[in-house]
Amino acid sequence: MKKGDIVYQCYSGIHRYGKIKDTKHNLKGDQWSWFSIEWIDDEKFINSQKWKAKMRGLAEDSYIPKYYRADDIQKIDLNKSIRTLLKLKELI
Repeated sequence: MKKGDIVYQCYSGIHRYGKIKDTKHNLKGDQWSWFSIEWIDDEKFINSQKWKAKMRGLAEDSYIPKYYRADDIQKIDLNKSIRTLLKLKELI
């Protein structure tokens, strides 16, 4: 994956979509690639993480990662995904 790629993450049933902003290799000395993501319409995730932090008595942003490990996100073909979702919509 590289800067500009469109990615997807499913976190506890929350579907998240975003674009890679930055890449770091071996960020934590673990040989993994890590990615900073610009998430779109991410309020549900943000609110869930703020709630988790509040319940644990921590800072609101303590559960919102700045970088995501390569195996935690998946690259998607945006145009193919849109075409597939439109086909699905036609079935409704």
